[in-house]
Amino acid sequence: MHRRCSIPRMTSGKLPNRLKTTFRVARLGLETALAGGRSRLVTLRGKTRPSPRDPYVQNVSSSSAVIAWVSEEPGVGLLEYGQNPQLGREGIDARVGRRHAVSLPNLDPASTYHYRVAGVEGGAGRFRTAPEGEDSHFVFAVIGDSGRGRKQQLAVAALLERSEPDLILHTGDVVYPSGEDRHYDRRFFAPYRRLLKEVPIFPVLGNHDLEGGKGAAYLANFHLPRNDPRGTGRYYSFDWGGAHFVALDSELYHADDSGSPEEQKAWLERDLGETRQPWKVAYLHRPLYSSSRHGGDEKIRVDLEPVLVRHGVDLVFCGHDHAYERTVPIRGVTHVLSGGGGKRLYPVGRSEWTAFSKSAYHAVLVRVDGGRLSLKAVEPDGTVLDRMNLGRT
Repeated sequence: MHRRCSIPRMTSGKLPNRLKTTFRVARLGLETALAGGRSRLVTLRGKTRPSPRDPYVQNVSSSSAVIAWVSEEPGVGLLEYGQNPQLGREGIDARVGRRHAVSLPNLDPASTYHYRVAGVEGGAGRFRTAPEGEDSHFVFAVIGDSGRGRKQQLAVAALLERSEPDLILHTGDVVYPSGEDRHYDRRFFAPYRRLLKEVPIFPVLGNHDLEGGKGAAYLANFHLPRNDPRGTGRYYSFDWGGAHFVALDSELYHADDSGSPEEQKAWLERDLGETRQPWKVAYLHRPLYSSSRHGGDEKIRVDLEPVLVRHGVDLVFCGHDHAYERTVPIRGVTHVLSGGGGKRLYPVGRSEWTAFSKSAYHAVLVRVDGGRLSLKAVEPDGTVLDRMNLGRT
Protein backbone atom coordinates (compact mmCIF):
# COMPACT_ATOMS: atom_id res chain seq x y z
CA MET A 1 0.00 0.00 0.00
CA HIS A 2 1.37 3.36 -1.01
CA ARG A 3 0.72 6.32 1.21
CA ARG A 4 -0.10 9.49 -0.68
CA CYS A 5 1.60 12.65 0.52
CA SER A 6 0.42 16.06 -0.62
CA ILE A 7 2.17 19.37 -0.18
CA PRO A 8 -0.17 22.33 0.23
CA ARG A 9 0.16 25.07 -2.36
CA MET A 10 1.67 28.31 -1.12
CA THR A 11 -0.86 31.01 -1.77
CA SER A 12 0.93 33.81 0.02
CA GLY A 13 4.21 35.44 -0.89
CA LYS A 14 5.17 35.67 2.76
CA LEU A 15 6.19 32.02 3.19
CA PRO A 16 8.54 31.98 0.17
CA ASN A 17 10.08 35.20 1.48
CA ARG A 18 10.63 33.57 4.86
CA LEU A 19 12.24 30.53 3.23
CA LYS A 20 14.51 32.77 1.18
CA THR A 21 15.41 34.71 4.31
CA THR A 22 16.20 31.47 6.18
CA PHE A 23 18.55 30.28 3.43
CA ARG A 24 20.24 33.67 3.11
CA VAL A 25 20.69 34.00 6.87
CA ALA A 26 22.18 30.48 7.05
CA ARG A 27 24.63 31.31 4.27
CA LEU A 28 25.55 34.64 5.82
CA GLY A 29 25.97 32.95 9.19
CA LEU A 30 28.48 30.50 7.72
CA GLU A 31 30.42 33.32 6.08
CA THR A 32 30.42 35.28 9.35
CA ALA A 33 31.64 32.23 11.31
CA LEU A 34 34.48 31.71 8.82
CA ALA A 35 35.46 35.36 9.10
CA GLY A 36 35.44 35.03 12.89
CA GLY A 37 37.64 31.94 12.63
CA ARG A 38 40.15 33.79 10.46
CA SER A 39 40.20 36.67 12.94
CA ARG A 40 40.83 34.28 15.84
CA LEU A 41 43.66 32.59 13.93
CA VAL A 42 45.29 35.95 13.36
CA THR A 43 45.01 36.68 17.08
CA LEU A 44 46.32 33.25 18.08
CA ARG A 45 49.33 33.71 15.85
CA GLY A 46 50.10 36.90 17.70
CA LYS A 47 49.63 39.09 14.66
CA THR A 48 47.65 42.30 14.55
CA ARG A 49 47.30 42.50 10.80
CA PRO A 50 43.74 42.44 9.36
CA SER A 51 42.33 39.29 7.78
CA PRO A 52 42.20 39.07 3.97
CA ARG A 53 39.05 40.76 2.69
CA ASP A 54 37.13 40.51 -0.57
CA PRO A 55 36.84 43.70 -2.65
CA TYR A 56 34.12 46.17 -1.70
CA VAL A 57 32.76 49.18 -3.57
CA GLN A 58 33.15 52.63 -2.03
CA ASN A 59 32.41 56.29 -2.74
CA VAL A 60 30.56 55.73 -6.01
CA SER A 61 29.49 58.84 -7.90
CA SER A 62 28.26 59.50 -11.43
CA SER A 63 31.85 59.62 -12.72
CA SER A 64 34.06 57.69 -10.27
CA ALA A 65 34.31 54.89 -7.73
CA VAL A 66 36.77 53.28 -5.32
CA ILE A 67 37.42 49.53 -5.05
CA ALA A 68 39.04 48.50 -1.73
CA TRP A 69 40.27 45.15 -0.43
CA VAL A 70 42.78 43.51 1.92
CA SER A 71 45.22 41.07 0.30
CA GLU A 72 46.74 37.93 1.81
CA GLU A 73 50.31 39.18 1.49
CA PRO A 74 51.87 42.64 1.09
CA GLY A 75 52.27 43.95 -2.45
CA VAL A 76 50.91 46.52 -4.88
CA GLY A 77 47.22 46.44 -5.72
CA LEU A 78 46.09 45.77 -9.27
CA LEU A 79 42.65 45.46 -10.83
CA GLU A 80 41.05 45.49 -14.25
CA TYR A 81 37.67 47.05 -15.01
CA GLY A 82 35.39 47.98 -17.86
CA GLN A 83 31.79 48.23 -19.04
CA ASN A 84 31.68 44.58 -20.09
CA PRO A 85 33.12 41.34 -18.65
CA GLN A 86 36.11 41.62 -21.01
CA LEU A 87 37.20 44.62 -18.89
CA GLY A 88 40.03 46.43 -20.74
CA ARG A 89 41.05 49.18 -18.29
CA GLU A 90 43.53 48.92 -15.45
CA GLY A 91 43.80 50.50 -12.01
CA ILE A 92 46.80 50.36 -9.68
CA ASP A 93 47.46 51.08 -6.03
CA ALA A 94 51.25 51.47 -6.12
CA ARG A 95 51.66 51.41 -2.36
CA VAL A 96 53.16 48.18 -1.06
CA GLY A 97 50.96 46.76 1.67
CA ARG A 98 47.90 44.63 2.34
CA ARG A 99 45.19 47.30 2.47
CA HIS A 100 44.40 48.56 -1.02
CA ALA A 101 42.10 51.19 -2.52
CA VAL A 102 42.02 51.96 -6.24
CA SER A 103 40.17 55.01 -7.59
CA LEU A 104 38.40 54.55 -10.92
CA PRO A 105 38.01 57.94 -12.68
CA ASN A 106 36.26 59.11 -15.85
CA LEU A 107 33.29 56.74 -15.61
CA ASP A 108 29.96 57.22 -17.38
CA PRO A 109 26.85 57.99 -15.31
CA ALA A 110 24.15 55.36 -14.77
CA SER A 111 26.43 52.65 -16.19
CA THR A 112 27.40 49.16 -15.04
CA TYR A 113 31.11 48.44 -14.61
CA HIS A 114 32.72 45.05 -14.07
CA TYR A 115 35.99 44.61 -12.18
CA ARG A 116 38.43 41.90 -11.18
CA VAL A 117 41.14 42.22 -8.53
CA ALA A 118 44.36 40.44 -9.47
CA GLY A 119 45.52 37.65 -7.17
CA VAL A 120 42.36 37.57 -5.03
CA GLU A 121 40.07 34.56 -5.03
CA GLY A 122 36.52 35.85 -5.36
CA GLY A 123 37.92 39.19 -6.51
CA ALA A 124 35.42 39.82 -9.32
CA GLY A 125 32.39 42.04 -9.01
CA ARG A 126 30.41 44.82 -10.60
CA PHE A 127 28.73 48.07 -9.64
CA ARG A 128 26.60 50.79 -11.17
CA THR A 129 27.48 54.46 -11.19
CA ALA A 130 25.07 57.10 -9.95
CA PRO A 131 22.60 58.63 -12.39
CA GLU A 132 22.39 62.35 -13.05
CA GLY A 133 19.46 64.74 -13.38
CA GLU A 134 16.29 65.64 -11.56
CA ASP A 135 14.24 63.00 -13.39
CA SER A 136 16.47 60.07 -12.40
CA HIS A 137 15.18 56.97 -10.61
CA PHE A 138 16.95 55.04 -7.85
CA VAL A 139 16.48 53.29 -4.52
CA PHE A 140 18.50 53.84 -1.37
CA ALA A 141 18.36 51.84 1.85
CA VAL A 142 18.96 53.01 5.42
CA ILE A 143 20.13 50.88 8.35
CA GLY A 144 21.77 51.67 11.67
CA ASP A 145 23.16 50.16 14.88
CA SER A 146 23.93 46.99 13.00
CA GLY A 147 25.27 44.78 15.75
CA ARG A 148 27.73 41.98 16.45
CA GLY A 149 27.33 39.63 13.48
CA ARG A 150 24.46 37.69 15.03
CA LYS A 151 21.25 36.34 13.51
CA GLN A 152 19.26 39.58 13.71
CA GLN A 153 21.93 41.47 11.79
CA LEU A 154 22.20 38.62 9.27
CA ALA A 155 18.43 38.72 8.75
CA VAL A 156 18.54 42.44 7.95
CA ALA A 157 21.52 41.83 5.66
CA ALA A 158 19.49 39.18 3.80
CA LEU A 159 16.65 41.68 3.43
CA LEU A 160 19.05 44.18 1.89
CA GLU A 161 20.31 41.59 -0.57
CA ARG A 162 16.77 40.84 -1.70
CA SER A 163 15.90 44.54 -1.96
CA GLU A 164 18.84 45.39 -4.27
CA PRO A 165 19.24 49.08 -3.40
CA ASP A 166 21.53 51.33 -5.44
CA LEU A 167 23.24 52.67 -2.32
CA ILE A 168 23.01 52.30 1.45
CA LEU A 169 23.15 54.90 4.22
CA HIS A 170 24.29 53.71 7.64
CA THR A 171 23.27 55.84 10.63
CA GLY A 172 26.25 54.84 12.76
CA ASP A 173 27.46 52.32 15.34
CA VAL A 174 28.78 50.15 12.55
CA VAL A 175 30.30 47.51 14.86
CA TYR A 176 29.87 46.67 18.54
CA PRO A 177 30.94 46.87 21.28
CA SER A 178 33.57 49.34 20.10
CA GLY A 179 35.02 50.61 16.85
CA GLU A 180 38.18 48.53 17.01
CA ASP A 181 39.61 47.24 13.74
CA ARG A 182 39.54 43.61 14.92
CA HIS A 183 35.71 43.66 14.97
CA TYR A 184 35.16 44.87 11.41
CA ASP A 185 35.53 41.62 9.46
CA ARG A 186 33.20 39.42 11.48
CA ARG A 187 30.72 42.12 12.47
CA PHE A 188 30.50 44.19 9.31
CA PHE A 189 32.28 42.93 6.20
CA ALA A 190 31.22 39.27 6.54
CA PRO A 191 27.48 39.93 7.03
CA TYR A 192 27.37 42.32 4.04
CA ARG A 193 30.07 40.61 1.95
CA ARG A 194 28.05 39.91 -1.20
CA LEU A 195 26.20 43.20 -1.04
CA LEU A 196 29.33 45.34 -0.65
CA LYS A 197 30.89 43.89 -3.81
CA GLU A 198 28.23 45.76 -5.80
CA VAL A 199 26.58 48.41 -3.61
CA PRO A 200 28.32 51.37 -1.95
CA ILE A 201 27.62 52.12 1.68
CA PHE A 202 27.90 55.65 3.09
CA PRO A 203 28.10 55.54 6.92
CA VAL A 204 28.31 58.17 9.65
CA LEU A 205 30.21 57.95 12.90
CA GLY A 206 28.35 56.68 15.95
CA ASN A 207 29.43 56.84 19.58
CA HIS A 208 30.59 53.18 19.53
CA ASP A 209 32.63 53.81 16.37
CA LEU A 210 34.75 56.32 18.29
CA GLU A 211 35.72 53.89 21.05
CA GLY A 212 39.08 52.17 20.86
CA GLY A 213 40.86 54.68 18.66
CA LYS A 214 38.64 57.75 18.18
CA GLY A 215 37.31 56.50 14.85
CA ALA A 216 40.67 55.45 13.37
CA ALA A 217 39.41 52.00 12.27
CA TYR A 218 36.27 53.54 10.75
CA LEU A 219 38.39 55.92 8.66
CA ALA A 220 40.79 53.12 7.66
CA ASN A 221 38.01 50.80 6.50
CA PHE A 222 35.77 53.30 4.69
CA HIS A 223 36.81 55.43 1.71
CA LEU A 224 34.35 58.30 1.81
CA PRO A 225 34.01 61.75 0.22
CA ARG A 226 36.44 64.17 1.82
CA ASN A 227 34.77 67.51 1.19
CA ASP A 228 34.66 68.62 4.81
CA PRO A 229 36.94 71.59 5.64
CA ARG A 230 39.75 69.40 6.99
CA GLY A 231 39.40 66.66 4.38
CA THR A 232 38.94 63.93 6.99
CA GLY A 233 35.75 62.23 5.81
CA ARG A 234 34.27 62.45 9.30
CA TYR A 235 31.37 64.36 7.72
CA TYR A 236 30.71 64.90 4.05
CA SER A 237 28.13 65.31 1.28
CA PHE A 238 27.47 63.79 -2.12
CA ASP A 239 24.90 63.75 -4.93
CA TRP A 240 23.01 60.80 -6.35
CA GLY A 241 20.59 61.49 -9.15
CA GLY A 242 18.33 64.35 -8.11
CA ALA A 243 19.17 64.03 -4.41
CA HIS A 244 21.78 65.70 -2.23
CA PHE A 245 22.93 63.68 0.80
CA VAL A 246 24.65 65.21 3.83
CA ALA A 247 26.37 62.90 6.35
CA LEU A 248 26.96 64.62 9.70
CA ASP A 249 29.10 63.82 12.74
CA SER A 250 26.80 64.04 15.75
CA GLU A 251 29.68 62.99 18.02
CA LEU A 252 31.28 66.43 17.65
CA TYR A 253 28.70 67.45 20.25
CA HIS A 254 29.94 64.70 22.57
CA ALA A 255 33.18 62.65 22.58
CA ASP A 256 34.66 63.50 19.16
CA ASP A 257 37.33 66.16 19.75
CA SER A 258 38.73 65.97 16.20
CA GLY A 259 36.94 69.15 15.19
CA SER A 260 34.24 71.52 16.36
CA PRO A 261 30.45 71.54 15.96
CA GLU A 262 30.72 75.20 14.98
CA GLU A 263 32.95 74.35 12.03
CA GLN A 264 30.60 71.57 10.91
CA LYS A 265 27.57 73.86 11.22
CA ALA A 266 29.23 76.56 9.09
CA TRP A 267 30.15 73.92 6.50
CA LEU A 268 26.57 72.55 6.52
CA GLU A 269 25.20 76.06 5.94
CA ARG A 270 27.46 76.51 2.91
CA ASP A 271 26.91 73.01 1.56
CA LEU A 272 23.12 73.18 1.64
CA GLY A 273 23.19 76.72 0.28
CA GLU A 274 25.19 75.66 -2.76
CA THR A 275 23.27 72.54 -3.82
CA ARG A 276 20.63 72.79 -6.53
CA GLN A 277 19.32 69.28 -6.12
CA PRO A 278 15.54 69.11 -5.57
CA TRP A 279 15.72 66.44 -2.84
CA LYS A 280 17.81 67.03 0.28
CA VAL A 281 18.53 64.26 2.79
CA ALA A 282 20.62 64.59 5.96
CA TYR A 283 21.67 61.79 8.28
CA LEU A 284 23.58 61.49 11.55
CA HIS A 285 23.82 59.09 14.46
CA ARG A 286 22.06 60.83 17.34
CA PRO A 287 18.42 61.76 16.76
CA LEU A 288 16.95 65.21 16.91
CA TYR A 289 13.64 63.55 17.83
CA SER A 290 13.08 60.14 19.44
CA SER A 291 10.51 58.52 21.70
CA SER A 292 12.89 55.69 22.65
CA ARG A 293 15.52 55.18 25.35
CA HIS A 294 17.94 58.02 24.62
CA GLY A 295 15.37 60.49 23.32
CA GLY A 296 16.15 63.46 21.12
CA ASP A 297 19.47 65.22 21.52
CA GLU A 298 18.59 68.77 22.53
CA LYS A 299 22.04 70.24 21.87
CA ILE A 300 22.04 69.00 18.30
CA ARG A 301 18.41 69.94 17.72
CA VAL A 302 18.88 73.50 18.91
CA ASP A 303 22.04 73.96 16.85
CA LEU A 304 21.26 72.19 13.57
CA GLU A 305 17.48 72.16 13.15
CA PRO A 306 17.27 75.83 12.07
CA VAL A 307 19.84 75.17 9.32
CA LEU A 308 18.02 72.07 8.07
CA VAL A 309 14.69 73.91 8.05
CA ARG A 310 16.07 77.04 6.39
CA HIS A 311 17.49 75.08 3.48
CA GLY A 312 14.44 72.89 2.90
CA VAL A 313 15.82 69.49 3.91
CA ASP A 314 13.16 66.86 3.23
CA LEU A 315 14.31 63.93 5.37
CA VAL A 316 16.63 63.46 8.34
CA PHE A 317 17.67 59.89 9.23
CA CYS A 318 19.29 58.92 12.53
CA GLY A 319 20.05 55.92 14.75
CA HIS A 320 21.36 55.56 18.34
CA ASP A 321 17.98 54.37 19.63
CA HIS A 322 17.45 50.78 18.51
CA ALA A 323 13.95 51.06 17.06
CA TYR A 324 11.95 52.59 14.22
CA GLU A 325 10.09 55.88 14.40
CA ARG A 326 8.85 58.39 11.85
CA THR A 327 7.68 61.85 12.78
CA VAL A 328 5.05 63.98 11.15
CA PRO A 329 6.71 66.88 9.29
CA ILE A 330 8.22 69.17 11.90
CA ARG A 331 8.77 72.65 10.45
CA GLY A 332 8.66 70.95 7.06
CA VAL A 333 11.20 68.21 7.86
CA THR A 334 10.38 64.52 8.41
CA HIS A 335 12.66 62.71 10.86
CA VAL A 336 13.14 58.94 10.64
CA LEU A 337 14.79 56.90 13.38
CA SER A 338 16.37 53.76 11.91
CA GLY A 339 18.35 51.93 14.58
CA GLY A 340 17.02 48.41 14.08
CA GLY A 341 19.90 47.00 12.03
CA GLY A 342 20.77 44.11 14.35
CA LYS A 343 21.71 45.19 17.87
CA ARG A 344 19.38 44.43 20.78
CA LEU A 345 16.19 46.49 20.42
CA TYR A 346 14.96 49.24 22.75
CA PRO A 347 11.33 49.95 23.66
CA VAL A 348 9.83 52.86 21.76
CA GLY A 349 6.85 54.98 22.70
CA ARG A 350 4.92 57.77 21.04
CA SER A 351 5.13 61.54 21.26
CA GLU A 352 2.89 64.29 19.99
CA TRP A 353 4.98 64.44 16.80
CA THR A 354 5.07 60.66 16.17
CA ALA A 355 3.46 59.41 12.95
CA PHE A 356 4.48 55.77 13.53
CA SER A 357 6.81 53.87 15.86
CA LYS A 358 7.70 50.25 16.57
CA SER A 359 10.52 48.36 18.24
CA ALA A 360 11.55 46.10 15.35
CA TYR A 361 14.51 44.98 13.29
CA HIS A 362 14.19 46.60 9.88
CA ALA A 363 15.67 48.45 6.95
CA VAL A 364 14.21 51.58 5.41
CA LEU A 365 13.88 51.57 1.61
CA VAL A 366 13.40 54.86 -0.22
CA ARG A 367 12.53 55.06 -3.90
CA VAL A 368 13.15 58.34 -5.71
CA ASP A 369 11.26 58.69 -9.00
CA GLY A 370 12.00 62.16 -10.27
CA GLY A 371 9.66 64.44 -8.34
CA ARG A 372 8.17 61.65 -6.21
CA LEU A 373 9.68 59.93 -3.18
CA SER A 374 8.24 56.87 -1.44
CA LEU A 375 9.53 55.42 1.83
CA LYS A 376 8.79 52.12 3.50
CA ALA A 377 10.19 50.44 6.59
CA VAL A 378 10.46 46.66 6.13
CA GLU A 379 11.07 43.82 8.58
CA PRO A 380 13.38 40.93 7.59
CA ASP A 381 10.44 38.67 6.66
CA GLY A 382 9.13 41.27 4.22
CA THR A 383 6.44 42.75 6.44
CA VAL A 384 6.02 46.47 5.72
CA LEU A 385 5.87 48.40 8.98
CA ASP A 386 5.30 51.88 7.66
CA ARG A 387 4.88 53.82 4.41
CA MET A 388 5.15 57.46 3.47
CA ASN A 389 5.03 59.42 0.19
CA LEU A 390 6.39 62.84 -0.65
CA GLY A 391 5.93 64.82 -3.83
CA ARG A 392 7.42 67.91 -5.42
CA THR A 393 5.52 70.38 -7.56
